[in-house]
Amino acid sequence: MGRRSISYFQFKQFRIEQERCAMKVSTDAVVLGALARASHQHGNILDIGTGTGVLALMMAQKYPVADIDAVEIDKEAFEQARQNVSSNKLGINITVHQQAFQEFESSNIEPYDLIITNPPYYSGQLQSNQTNINLARHEKGLNFSDLWAGIDRLLKTEGVLWLILPPNEMEDFKSLGKEIGFYSNSQTLLQDRETSKVHRVIASFTRKKPKQSEKTFLVIKDANNAYTTEYIDLLRDYMLHF
Repeated sequence: MGRRSISYFQFKQFRIEQERCAMKVSTDAVVLGALARASHQHGNILDIGTGTGVLALMMAQKYPVADIDAVEIDKEAFEQARQNVSSNKLGINITVHQQAFQEFESSNIEPYDLIITNPPYYSGQLQSNQTNINLARHEKGLNFSDLWAGIDRLLKTEGVLWLILPPNEMEDFKSLGKEIGFYSNSQTLLQDRETSKVHRVIASFTRKKPKQSEKTFLVIKDANNAYTTEYIDLLRDYMLHF
């Protein structure tokens, strides 16, 4: 799928306008949203760094009675997410907040059943000269330590965290989480092709240490450049062309 240059992205049950956002709707986001699972249907959900609001709306489609908070620091992205939420019928239970996550978590007292995030990364690579892209893609605005500290405070004892990162960054994130008592329950390793390197890892974390962490591979396209059956099946409920 990749990033779209058009001003909107149409899903089966909602539409995402994205012209004001530095980070467009991407394969990363939709795979994370499709894989993420809450422990029960009637909980509350937090989306950290919501961007366009796509993950919040995917969660609203999956859990229509859940209360969802979506946090975004960038003003343009916040306005875009708020527009997307208000213009889609699925957005009725979503509240979008324009705040740094550090500020949001310090003033929030309601714990969450599910936290989902496509967090900053590429902290060691060259940064863009655009501030909003830096905030979206780098640890400049939210580092892993601050992220874990907030998650530790806001996630319910039996709650689950879902996120996506490149492989090296995921190992760093897992190590920090283990120090404060979080363990990876599942990992999905994402590949463009079967012969490609793993470029993203989607992981779930809880405070309960699993007997064995589940690890699976998800290949996006086959040798004929067609989407794989596994990828289509995962996104069938969301993607218009599946």
